[in-house]
Amino acid sequence: MNKLIKLMLLPAVGVLLVACSTPRKLSYLRDLEYNVPFDARPAPELRLKVDDRISIQVFCDQPELAAPFNAAGVQIESEGGTLLSTTYGVDARGNIDFPILGELHVEGKTLNEVQKEISAEITRRGYIKEPVVKAELENFSVVVIGQMGQKIIPVEGSSMDLIQLLAQLSGDLETAKIPDVTVIRTEKGQREAYQVNFQTKELYNSPVFYLQQNDVIYVRPRGVQLSSGGDVFLKFFTPAISSLSSILYIIALSNR
Repeated sequence: MNKLIKLMLLPAVGVLLVACSTPRKLSYLRDLEYNVPFDARPAPELRLKVDDRISIQVFCDQPELAAPFNAAGVQIESEGGTLLSTTYGVDARGNIDFPILGELHVEGKTLNEVQKEISAEITRRGYIKEPVVKAELENFSVVVIGQMGQKIIPVEGSSMDLIQLLAQLSGDLETAKIPDVTVIRTEKGQREAYQVNFQTKELYNSPVFYLQQNDVIYVRPRGVQLSSGGDVFLKFFTPAISSLSSILYIIALSNR
């Protein structure tokens, strides 16, 4: 009888310990050493992918010469007067259909390479002697799923790394499993998953440290998380377990 009562008490003790425990504070980059330098790689230039959207503007001293290359867009104001800008989608073959010049293959190229190629082609064909071309990526964003729900985070500028992403998500990562974060990247029609650990400086050496457009970051929950319903259950279940433990203890004493 006493053995049976002890066995019945074990789950109660376990529930009470879980209810009273508090999660250990998380820390990042735990293995950093003070005054010990390590390599800092520059952010690589983004390369264009299928389904990307890029805006392209052509400038020159004579706006009327640049206008045909911007004819499909909307009016914008600049120091040189009113210009036209347009956004182009990269099709399944990796091409854009650019005014006057026709189809241009841009997949796998950087924005800087696209600018130089368009500028050189406009000059080679004799349209403008010294054109200035500006290309920008319009759809640079990353998707975060998992512990904090689903979020699409737009990226301003031309780069974002995992530390910068962490700064935006820090309030949501209190209960996240930061040693085991997954980044899913799509390149040339294939997806690949990478595991990253925010607790070690090896994070900086990860091939996905610098994020690319449409990366998916999956953040797992740390341990078992209670829903609001679970919290209510635990609130009422814990006193019940405590009362049951007291009753079993009295029964044990009376059987001695």
